Amino acid sequence: MNVATLHEHFIEKFGNVVTTIFEDREYTSVYMRERANKLGNALVGLGIKQNDVVAVTMSNSLEVIQSFSGIFRIGAIVLPILFLLSAEEMKYILSDSKAVAVITDFTQEQKVLEAVEDLDTVKCVITVGAQDLARSLDFESILEKASGQLSAVEKDPDDLAMIMYTSGTTGKPKGVMLTHRNLVEGARSAYTANEVTKPTRGLMCLPLAHIYGVGAMNAGFLNEFKGSLSIIMRWFVPDEVFRLIEKYGIQLFPGVPAMFALLYNHPDAEKYNLSSLEDCVSGAAALPVDLQVGFMERFKCKMRQLYGLTESSGMGATVRPSHPFIPGTVGKAYDNQEIKIFDDDDNELPPGELGEIVIRGPQVMKGYLNLPEETEKALRNGWLHTGDVGYMDDDGFLFVTARKKDLIIKGGENIMPAQIEDVVAEHPAVSEAAAIGVPHDIYGEEIVVFVTIEPKMSATPEEILDFCSKKLIPFKRPGEIIIVDSLPKTLIGKVLKRELKEMYKQIKNREGKIG
Repeated sequence: MNVATLHEHFIEKFGNVVTTIFEDREYTSVYMRERANKLGNALVGLGIKQNDVVAVTMSNSLEVIQSFSGIFRIGAIVLPILFLLSAEEMKYILSDSKAVAVITDFTQEQKVLEAVEDLDTVKCVITVGAQDLARSLDFESILEKASGQLSAVEKDPDDLAMIMYTSGTTGKPKGVMLTHRNLVEGARSAYTANEVTKPTRGLMCLPLAHIYGVGAMNAGFLNEFKGSLSIIMRWFVPDEVFRLIEKYGIQLFPGVPAMFALLYNHPDAEKYNLSSLEDCVSGAAALPVDLQVGFMERFKCKMRQLYGLTESSGMGATVRPSHPFIPGTVGKAYDNQEIKIFDDDDNELPPGELGEIVIRGPQVMKGYLNLPEETEKALRNGWLHTGDVGYMDDDGFLFVTARKKDLIIKGGENIMPAQIEDVVAEHPAVSEAAAIGVPHDIYGEEIVVFVTIEPKMSATPEEILDFCSKKLIPFKRPGEIIIVDSLPKTLIGKVLKRELKEMYKQIKNREGKIG
């Protein structure tokens, strides 16, 4: 088994056909394979062997896909790194993973060279459009000298294919070890869940250094219909999204809530013909119900949620196109996967009861790199313990309510931040809301909500608190509203609650109320 074989699906089924559009140019399946083969051969020529780790860090491009495929084909391990990370953050990941090479582009070249300085394990840096030829190898130059013929190395299904580092919302990021089986089964699960029945044109602006982007890319390779296309964007730009939907008749668009919010609130959306858009899939963070409903009404398309983790190859639960619209649900478990709700003693809970979401299936990671104790804890008793809190309804639909560590415990009662956030977000002037628990002498924790305000609108903390008093019982009303310009987020739009708690401490220290 080798995940690289997914990349050849179109060739085997349809021959040499156009599969990819990037920056308004068409590329065929055979072209993409030949480029991957050339890179694989070039890497072997540089001394890179099976099971060596090769990092890829750049914005979305053809070279990212070709790099992934070429690395897989020679039996080496892909290490995607988000290109927006600092040199120091990159250095930690490269050191921890013992990467032997880095593939990047000229916009990141100097940062990468800074990151690899003093790292003896890194043998070379390969740069698309290399500028510093004294320290980098030029991507095109090494491909020109390499053969376009290369057969994918056969790998054991449980061999490592990819190491992907978590976003590090708590401390240092952890390297999630994903196998060839994990990625292949994840792609099959995702493709089946999309219930594709015709040629489909999908838009890819999710970062290919994130598991959501990797999963969407791999699922796209399995499309069974000639004429299907993947239109790739370097990064998300709302006007460009609209232009591409109109020009190419985009039907399927996977994204994150922050993207959909920007599109929904865009003043010029009506200038474009977006009638082709049929199916939007939201993941990576909680999707507010009012945004989901408003988006579907404005753009006359479906919008559904999915839930997954890097540790489960991005797979967990999904709303399928054939499922009924149920506000708030992230759907049912993917095929060939189980989801249950456990209490703190790892006992299964009945429908309707809150507990930790656990996952079992062939998509679940091998473990965390260099962290055996963390691995044992996360995978105890054969189940991936996600750290997320939720419940299942009687029909098996999953509802995710909070991260376990983000639950607010007030007076011994568990309060779900999402419930408070949804109410606060109903205020017409509130753009985003994030609830946290802060220390309280009597209740243990009190509820504090950070909010951002819609452009050209205004509201005071007192007005928002008064709004909440009409919709929440006194015990669940926020003790304080703090208005900020923006909420701290990961690169894929998850709110960093840990940073909000630090912000709260700093605010109170300045006010002389704590410390």
